[in-house]
Amino acid sequence: MRISRLALSVAFAAGSLTLHSASALSEDSSPSKGQPVKLKDVVVTATKEGEVNVQKVPASISAYTEDQLVDAGIKNIEDLKFQTPGMNVTRNGQATRLYMRGIGTNLDFIGSDPSVTVHLDGIYLSRTTSILDDLLDVERVEILRGPQGTLYGRNSTGGTINIISKLPQTEPEGKASVELGNYNHRTFAASASGPLVGESLLGGIALSKTDHDPYVDDIGTSQTDGLMDDDSLGARGTLRYILDNQGEIILRSDYNNVDRSTGAYKPTGLTTTGATSPLAGALVLPSDPFEMNISYDDPTVDITHWGTSAEIQWPLSSSLKVVSLTGYRNLDFKTVEDTDGSNLNVLLSEVNDDQHQVSEELRLHYVQNGLSLVNGLYYLNEDHKTDTTVNVLAPGLRNHFDVSNETTAYALFSQGTYAVTSQLNATLGVRYSKEKKDFTNTNRLTNATGAQVSGFNTQKSQDWDAWSPKAGIDYSVTPQAMVYGNVSRGFKSGGFNFTSTDPQFDPEYVWAYEVGTKLDFKEQQLRSNIALFYYDYTDLQVSDFTRAGVLSITNAADATVKGLEIENQWSPSVDWLFEANYAYLDATYDKYLAPSGTTSVDVSGNRLNASPENKFSLAAQYFQDVDFGTFSYRLEYAWQDKQFFTAFNQDVSSQDSYGLINARVSFRTTDEKWEVLAYGENLTNENYSTSSREFTAATVGVSKDIAPPLTAGVKLVYHFM
Repeated sequence: MRISRLALSVAFAAGSLTLHSASALSEDSSPSKGQPVKLKDVVVTATKEGEVNVQKVPASISAYTEDQLVDAGIKNIEDLKFQTPGMNVTRNGQATRLYMRGIGTNLDFIGSDPSVTVHLDGIYLSRTTSILDDLLDVERVEILRGPQGTLYGRNSTGGTINIISKLPQTEPEGKASVELGNYNHRTFAASASGPLVGESLLGGIALSKTDHDPYVDDIGTSQTDGLMDDDSLGARGTLRYILDNQGEIILRSDYNNVDRSTGAYKPTGLTTTGATSPLAGALVLPSDPFEMNISYDDPTVDITHWGTSAEIQWPLSSSLKVVSLTGYRNLDFKTVEDTDGSNLNVLLSEVNDDQHQVSEELRLHYVQNGLSLVNGLYYLNEDHKTDTTVNVLAPGLRNHFDVSNETTAYALFSQGTYAVTSQLNATLGVRYSKEKKDFTNTNRLTNATGAQVSGFNTQKSQDWDAWSPKAGIDYSVTPQAMVYGNVSRGFKSGGFNFTSTDPQFDPEYVWAYEVGTKLDFKEQQLRSNIALFYYDYTDLQVSDFTRAGVLSITNAADATVKGLEIENQWSPSVDWLFEANYAYLDATYDKYLAPSGTTSVDVSGNRLNASPENKFSLAAQYFQDVDFGTFSYRLEYAWQDKQFFTAFNQDVSSQDSYGLINARVSFRTTDEKWEVLAYGENLTNENYSTSSREFTAATVGVSKDIAPPLTAGVKLVYHFM
């Protein structure tokens, strides 16, 4: 670790303070300028112990309320990566790759699982193609950094993201909005909730429809206008029955449909070493970074996923409560993609996925005599099938995979916190996980005449189990100052490589050590949270496409991750809010011989994927009261260091440091019925990438994805209840 650079970065972050949002102010804060201002307390349910002030949770959690998400223009999980220390997001087409403090994975195929998990109202979302929908009728988003092996278990080695939707209340609420922007962007949304029968049966519904033209123009085909457009529909419904004994039953359902062109991956014309690729001379690459020249007429993505859940909370006594959470999810995913992204007929991929899952979590909560205890049982069954074809067009080869995988997972967990004194708490927890996967695969490689050239059939079944303990201690020096320390173990199950005749790979493990502080100063006008962490990572699952349709997955890597995160908020008056977020990350392979074609390359000492060394976000917001309402002016800046997309740390498969600027101006009437805002995102029209594809290097060169350009628009909101 470069101490001098780290010290400078810490000093910079501690001294730089920027905005979060108007909703960061306490609801009791007086608008009178002579009165003290307090930052608002944010409650979370991440500990599964009910609602807890996030400043009282001895762990690294970033929580964003509905108002904060709206004020910052956060539309989906990916937008949160710029504000959340240690969080990063990359893409593989529609699949989303989440990274937390350097822990993540580029394994997003059948037979594998993510390293950072996402839960919607407590239900685990297994497939990463279904986690980037726009946030609809959301109360808050909680981002837990670090292994969550005890309470969340399955594959949460890097952390977990909780999306909590709004519950209907006894007070009716309703709003409708319309948003218009460049690229013919249009979003229409409406929601309503309130009592249906007295104050015991409550209901809520929300709808949203979004579409916009392609962000990336296509100059190569007659039928495709471009890539990265949108046409999506979302709906959510909730029924809440409040029982006489203070228990409740909550039924939730959601539906999402996406029908759009594919994402954009543009060839570089360079191999992984930076040399000219074999077909570079035949490429016609537009100089405009937001133009493509593809040969396939109709690249499409069609995703339909929906789910339903039932949550029952049943008090047994004043100190004992049972909670049952039952969920079902269904996903139908289809895509046809010009995989080489060029004017040449080289690669065309076709993927048809069908997945559904059933889960049950049963918890017993006990709170009495200074002890808060959560005991639980967990069950998951996932059935996943895929029909995937990689077409190598020039010789007319079709590499077809007909694959199915069934996962059955069980867990038993317990975690308790005991108040040793009024200031000192001790936490112990453990989870036992057992998982089984049944995997079948039929592969056929055929030539232009349809004759089979080669192929294989695979049938495998394997199970894994692991213990995931946690121990922690926290001490409140004052009611506004807490210090804590934790040690925990994360476990990610093994799996199967669908492109290999010997497909099995083993689980990976991480031991994580963290110390931190949570501080409120100046009568809660200034808030500063600091965390230091160290991870010892073993049997890291690393994957890479060695060529089109052939994926290499190994457990050969050990890694060490260490870093620092700082989150600051400051409200010097009712007119201003500031916030500064900073992360330093040293994430490197201790030892790893990475497969490269028929040989291996020693990449020990290289940085892990998607792990920029330094990252910070800054913003400032000013509020102006007028006779008929309040104006808000917000400016944001986010910057991150260079990041690599593969273990080889080659420049062609990387993204240099870059920064983004966003701005928003909003107005809310005094009666809070009308809101209007104007926004601009990526105001400098920065051209950057979040991922790369190396398997195209043998033909058109490594390709890199294109991130959204400058977008701007206006939004009108009417609160009718």
